[in-house]
Amino acid sequence: MVEQLLNHIHRHELCKTTDKILLAVSGGIDSMVMLHLFRQAGFDVGVAHCNFQLRGDDSLADEALVAQECATLGVPFHHKRFDTGAYAVAAGLSIQMAARQLRYDFFDTLLHAHGYVYLATAHHLNDVLETTILNLVKGTGMDGLQGVPVKNGSIIRPLLFATKEMLVAYARLHRLQWREDVSNASEDYQRNFIRHQVIPRLKELNPGLEHTYRSTNERITASVQFARNYIDSVAAEAITTSDSSIIIRKKEIDSTASPAVMLWELIKDKGFNFAQCQEIVTDHQSGKKFFSSTHELFTDREAYILQEKSNTHVADVTIEAQAPLVSNGHGELHFDVQTRSQFTLSKDPLLAQLDLDKITYPLVWRCWQHGDSFVPLGMQHSKKLSDFFIDLKIPLPEKEKITVLESAGVIVWVVGLRIHDHYKITAGTSRILTVQLNSRQQGIVGSRQ
Repeated sequence: MVEQLLNHIHRHELCKTTDKILLAVSGGIDSMVMLHLFRQAGFDVGVAHCNFQLRGDDSLADEALVAQECATLGVPFHHKRFDTGAYAVAAGLSIQMAARQLRYDFFDTLLHAHGYVYLATAHHLNDVLETTILNLVKGTGMDGLQGVPVKNGSIIRPLLFATKEMLVAYARLHRLQWREDVSNASEDYQRNFIRHQVIPRLKELNPGLEHTYRSTNERITASVQFARNYIDSVAAEAITTSDSSIIIRKKEIDSTASPAVMLWELIKDKGFNFAQCQEIVTDHQSGKKFFSSTHELFTDREAYILQEKSNTHVADVTIEAQAPLVSNGHGELHFDVQTRSQFTLSKDPLLAQLDLDKITYPLVWRCWQHGDSFVPLGMQHSKKLSDFFIDLKIPLPEKEKITVLESAGVIVWVVGLRIHDHYKITAGTSRILTVQLNSRQQGIVGSRQ
């Protein structure tokens, strides 16, 4: 079985024999076999054990067994006790989710503190089968069909080649000690229902279910990789990014066999579900918004625009004469007054140069509103801002960030885009008010002059 372990590790490029590996060992049969196999194979290993203090004396006995085995084998033993119940209540999590979060936070700390290259968990082939069935029941994409990935970042699963039956046989052959978690016999948990009720019935149809599934899973994993390569190639063509947005061009998405599936693969990590993606690709209304818990997606004429939700309201800012600088929380306006002799015309769209003698204080810096209008520089007639933005082809999410500078109720500057024609510098101008925008979001800047 040691040879099978090494073949599995080599085949999937999980780690090198010279890498320092942290083993997650609970005291159960699977992880105790993994510890024994890695020692037999000559790896440099350490053991991490979590005591979640949920099973009283049984939890203490698990900890003691793992500590004793590590001492016998001369393996570093890292352990920690958690008040899992209190943490779950404080974090608003289920006990299982709280334990998972505590466990992996602890593992991550050990990896960095002690120079371990990988964390090895003792998932085996039966775990993969159970996970695949659970994912199918709940609904899944192609990744869920793989069950448990053989490698995920710094986490490796070196026992996925082995069935539970193989691990039990190995443990008995080598007279290993292990602890049984009584919760494994309970049918209160979904996984145990699959393990004790569903799989035995499936094995009535196919007694060699685990071995058949091993071959099936290998083909699924390869197919997923083929699909992932295709998705990555589409993403490379379709996606561009700015400081605050991800822009996904519709043309590339619509040209795929299933636009909804493709879009979901590209944005699922932002919290969007497949039903939303189906609606997004079939609803051709420009300007519509869709939301996940963390992000918002805008449909534009030629693209989907994705960005993090912004919960910060930009309040109006009143600006008195002689104020050198004001902030609205998202950017700053710097004010300066120049004489005509000091003046040099600038084409910087982030700089407004206004005829000060036509300005009335206080100024107001605010978000633009529907119904706003002004006379753009170079024009003679008023134009609604909404139409002005359409002319400049400004995407909807960027429109929402645009602000205006107002004097006596008149928009003198659509900030970062264009000044009002009436306030431009002319031959009769004697004093110039310069207003410089310093913003965290300067990605959408039109032509001011």
